[in-house]
Amino acid sequence: MKKWLYLAAVLATVYLNLVYEWPDGRYILAVELVFPVILCLQARMMGAKIRICPQGDFQMAEEGETLNIPFVVENCGVFRIPFLRVQIEHKKQTVRNLKKGEKHTFLFPYEASACGKHEVKVKKAVTTDASGMFRIRIRKLQSVPAEIHIVPKAYPVLAEISEAVRLFVTEGEEYAKDRGGDDTSEVFDVHEYQPGDRIAQIHWKLSARTDELYMKEFSFPLGAAVILLLDPGESKMTEEAGNVFLNLAASAGRAMVEESCRFYAVWKESRTQIFKRFLVKNEETFYDWLLALSSTQVSELDRLDEDLYRHEFFEPYLKAVRIGGDLSIQCGEEMPVFFHEKTFVEELNRTVLEI
Repeated sequence: MKKWLYLAAVLATVYLNLVYEWPDGRYILAVELVFPVILCLQARMMGAKIRICPQGDFQMAEEGETLNIPFVVENCGVFRIPFLRVQIEHKKQTVRNLKKGEKHTFLFPYEASACGKHEVKVKKAVTTDASGMFRIRIRKLQSVPAEIHIVPKAYPVLAEISEAVRLFVTEGEEYAKDRGGDDTSEVFDVHEYQPGDRIAQIHWKLSARTDELYMKEFSFPLGAAVILLLDPGESKMTEEAGNVFLNLAASAGRAMVEESCRFYAVWKESRTQIFKRFLVKNEETFYDWLLALSSTQVSELDRLDEDLYRHEFFEPYLKAVRIGGDLSIQCGEEMPVFFHEKTFVEELNRTVLEI
């Protein structure tokens, strides 16, 4: 509507100049013709002072979730921005009447469909001049992409942890709070002497102060008796198979966490030939591991087996759980269990991992 009014005013000025030889008409016509140029320049100046960036360093979501990414629009200029339309992927957001120095936050819904690290960028931004007559695309937009980490979803699967794994003594900087062990470097508890106690366990200082024999109960070190090997094998996986591969790893890891079984998650980068090892001991470290894993694409993983692991790390362990690129899970020397891309969730639900 504003454009039509402007065009009508220009035509009226031209008509008056031609028919009535209006003395001041030339100057008015010149102003009318220069006016939109000034508005366009002002709009470009306003666009150069618009900054769009995501809120926070990065966003994390589980595969299959809908993540609402907060974007902040800031007017760093001196002019009020009457209208701004931002396009991210195929969705558009509109911001109106953004004053000098003001910020506006809007949410962009993002479907977390594929595991890994992704970037969400502002595709296009359009603003208007002060009068709202002309819309101009911002060519040099100050924008920062949002970094999204999509972690694989863990599906239900049962894990039976053997007594040998639970009692396996490993090296660790932490100690069990619910039971004693044989690590003489740390005292777990002190109790009065009972028949059968060893002389080496006598707490001499405490016994001397109390005139009673007290015995030291040593601590049980907490390490990891299980290693979870991510072995993609030799053949390349499709994107869907790669997602299932990560789902199997996350599901097996979650099953061990639920059984309070610590483990080392291990993978190897093909480009750098660097081994990555992550100690998972509770739910918090479980998601820290998935976050670290999401920074690496499945196609960037190299083959990995127990021999390669032993050559790189010298710490003892009792059992290896291998996640294979052929979509299999193998616990120790047992036969591997194979899964299918379309039905792996149901197959996991019927599987028991004997660790």
